Amino acid sequence: MATKHNVLILGAFDRFNYGDLLFPIIIEKQLTTYGYDFDPQFFGIVRSDLSAVGGKPTQNIRDFYRICDTAEGRTSVIVAGGEAVAVTWNSLLLSLNKLFKSTHRFHGRLAGIVDLNTLARRILGGKTELPFVLTKTDFRKTDQVIYNSLGGSELDPAIFDRFPELAQRLRHADYFAVRDRATQEKLQSHGIFTQLFPDSAILMSKFFPLETLVRLASAAVQQYVAQNRRSYMFFQVKYNHAKSNEMLIADQLDRITAGLNLSLCMCPIGIALNHDDHLAVRRIAPRLKSKAMVFDAVSIWDVMYLIANARVYAGTSLHGAITAMSYAIPYVGLEVTKLNSYLATWGVGMLRQSVQFGNLAQGVLRAIGVDQQQLDQSRRVQLEAAEKSFSLIKQKVFTI
Repeated sequence: MATKHNVLILGAFDRFNYGDLLFPIIIEKQLTTYGYDFDPQFFGIVRSDLSAVGGKPTQNIRDFYRICDTAEGRTSVIVAGGEAVAVTWNSLLLSLNKLFKSTHRFHGRLAGIVDLNTLARRILGGKTELPFVLTKTDFRKTDQVIYNSLGGSELDPAIFDRFPELAQRLRHADYFAVRDRATQEKLQSHGIFTQLFPDSAILMSKFFPLETLVRLASAAVQQYVAQNRRSYMFFQVKYNHAKSNEMLIADQLDRITAGLNLSLCMCPIGIALNHDDHLAVRRIAPRLKSKAMVFDAVSIWDVMYLIANARVYAGTSLHGAITAMSYAIPYVGLEVTKLNSYLATWGVGMLRQSVQFGNLAQGVLRAIGVDQQQLDQSRRVQLEAAEKSFSLIKQKVFTI
């Protein structure tokens, strides 16, 4: 009788953030290419269904623990990616519970009275000290824990003091791939050795070429792209970065559209806590002198299709830039540490450096001037490297 392969994919798929929603889709797609029979299951912290915007429905963390303890056959846990090492239970509860979020401004004072991470863990039903830091010894029927495409360039070294067992637990991972050199170096300084590969989302263009993607996009996005293909700039920014820079950003966007004869498309990529791109769009758009096309309600397919057909992408989103890389579209990264770290590792030429908001127009001009062959070559290198990472994961998941 053939061995049953259970693949439990765990991550922040229970909220609308473009990159997080991409991870389980790409993991399932790539594992399917190997021809093995396996049972993929998807887990967030809470039960969710974001299929209307392209996400995978998730079971909750209690379901995850139950299956890890009772599954029959070979069971592999894949922590899907992102900044999973430093994620705490209280940070997740903030994004999932409106009441808890409403108390956020008091958390600094509350932290001296109550352990917020422990409190949130109890509310959410967590068993491990940190949500996504797991080992196979935590469960009765789990054969391995795999970390895929993790980032940690913003990792505060103090977290290893706050959670003394963290480094040792990470060392027990059966496979550990990180997406940028800064993350690799930070973890290595604590004796945690990893392999460096591009973010697995880079494979999106392999599975969703333009002729496939157009059928997944909304009618409004299809129409806009058909009328403006490769003649617009896609712009996105996190609210926390935009809220004190609205006029500066608007001025730079006006310079770009006037000076480079580009249309402007503005679209939220994340609406989860600490992203809130939609709020940034609402604050910047009224300050523009030029006309912009603003998309408010979008799916991950709309975002992907809009970036894949843009003349240039500019924004604070790491996975916005990775989408541009995957479709060989010029890109400009803006003022975010994890984006800076990724571009420094995998970017092309002058695009390895992000720019400040006041230099956005200059950055876009520079990006448009990049040789298309360089962008195509970078895409090939990253896709091949991501496939190599998955070939190593395949050996872990499907080899008995």
